[in-house]
Amino acid sequence: RGEEVEPTPSRWAVEPWPPEVTTADLLQGLVDIYRKHVVLPEHGAEAMALWCLHCWAIDAAYVSPFLMLTSPEPRCGKSTTLALLYRTAPRTTFASNISSASVFRYIDSAKPVLLIDEADTFARDDDALRGILNSGHSRDTAWVIRCEGDNNVAKEFSTWAPKAVAAIGKLPDTWRDRAIILPLKRKKPGESVTKLRAKDSEAFVTLRSKAARWVSDNLQGLKAAQPELPDVLHDRAA
Repeated sequence: RGEEVEPTPSRWAVEPWPPEVTTADLLQGLVDIYRKHVVLPEHGAEAMALWCLHCWAIDAAYVSPFLMLTSPEPRCGKSTTLALLYRTAPRTTFASNISSASVFRYIDSAKPVLLIDEADTFARDDDALRGILNSGHSRDTAWVIRCEGDNNVAKEFSTWAPKAVAAIGKLPDTWRDRAIILPLKRKKPGESVTKLRAKDSEAFVTLRSKAARWVSDNLQGLKAAQPELPDVLHDRAA
């Protein structure tokens, strides 16, 4: 039975960390906890940590790339990796299936960080869903228009939200072109990680609290930033 979505779930409430938080210390804390629980490719933990802070500072962003978790087979850590983001990013929502008719309505109303698992089971052949999610790559294009109500009044819906997607096999090229891709593999003999427990822990609460303080202190600076971009990048990569 479907349940009404709580507009602002209580689990999204975060109390900012009282002392000032440095960017380097926060990133290192995220990297350490990611590496503790999942085997990632080289620089994968750093990419996750930076993407996580991008989620916290989404109000300063013009572009929001997918974080794409791929693997050639099951049991490579994709769901665990999403669970780690679920506990460290803001306003996170898990979806193991989502329709084109609901995704933009949910993003427009809840403004979540959307974590999509099992995308290989439903997204590859859904052109409408792929197009809607693609639209959310940049702030200017992150809109769809649908008719609503008895009078079929046209309404704009926002698709602007950070999105992480996990799937077995190759995902559509239009997604990959908008993505930071982390290829995951099964643990090798000798590699070990700490099992992620179902219950939230103080370590995750602390990281969320520190991230909330960090974004409070740095958001305006990020909005004003004009980083130099390498000339070798094409427009979308830049």
